[in-house]
Amino acid sequence: MKKQHPTQWPTGGGRFRLIPPTHDDFHVAGTPDTVHRARTWAIEGKYLLYEGSVDQCVHGLYRMDTCAARDACGRGTGFDHTNIWVEHDATGAFILTQPYTDTIPDAMRTYAAMHGLEISSGHWDGWYGSGTLPIRLTIPRDWPLWPIERDAVVALHASPIPWED
Repeated sequence: MKKQHPTQWPTGGGRFRLIPPTHDDFHVAGTPDTVHRARTWAIEGKYLLYEGSVDQCVHGLYRMDTCAARDACGRGTGFDHTNIWVEHDATGAFILTQPYTDTIPDAMRTYAAMHGLEISSGHWDGWYGSGTLPIRLTIPRDWPLWPIERDAVVALHASPIPWED
């Protein structure tokens, strides 16, 4: 695979980076095995890890400098092992959370609905493991660009990240 470098962009909502899975700065919470599984998953899906001042809740998708409802976004929804991911071509973004639960919590369903996000769970997103349930909160494809998508398009245009086909 070609050498990949993070894309950084200093526009509204503070600085952010999109980190490709092959870069040394790619890191998620967990053991080295967890990071390896996340890296493999991100390479296969061509996902970039979003790193910004708010990168674990919907306020990151809005590209805000701070979380407007810290308790409601984290503990109140059941989020755990949570990251924001951007598709390699900036055509979409999503929150992936992997709490220790068997079903999608009602509070998380309400949170997704309040923000117009689609919510789903599939084993293909389950790289964290250890009895967690992967839950994806996705910006609907038919919506206008959200701030994270808008900024990712500009950042990736200015500094493209190469991918193997």
